[in-house]
Amino acid sequence: MESLRLNFDTEILGVPRTFVIEVPYQNGVVATSEFCPTELLSGTIDLMAAIRGETLDRFMADCRHQLIAMSKIPETDTELDRHIGGLMAVVMEHLSRNKRIFFGDLLIYIDCFSLLLKAAGFDEAEIRNIYPRVTKTIVDLYSDYVDSSTDGMPFKGSITETLLTTLV
Repeated sequence: MESLRLNFDTEILGVPRTFVIEVPYQNGVVATSEFCPTELLSGTIDLMAAIRGETLDRFMADCRHQLIAMSKIPETDTELDRHIGGLMAVVMEHLSRNKRIFFGDLLIYIDCFSLLLKAAGFDEAEIRNIYPRVTKTIVDLYSDYVDSSTDGMPFKGSITETLLTTLV
């Protein structure tokens, strides 16, 4: 698997910013799950199941959407709040379009959020701590709209929900 270095340019409060994200890449797919707890990827701690990703084009679009949302937030108390605002805007836009969100899709958005945090200079241990907390917050806020899989099974009451709760 090769490493791909991607530059994302945006303007935040009138100041140009560049976010550089480095991700593993193979056969047109970007591995996005660097900060996701393994238990959320596979329901186990099998490292071979701990890789999730999406096409390069989709990944770049997901990151750009969060950055566009971040650039439109007029004021926040912290840089983390601005990143969370960008993530929430993307999740809410997804819900308004589809009325539901699969847990795996939510994790992809949180993967992008986490990689943008890393590109912004956040500590990797802090990002690993933030990841399950942000995930649980979103799942709790939109519990009636999160499905655990494409077969429409609700996330609420699932084994993965129990695993998520143990991580926070």
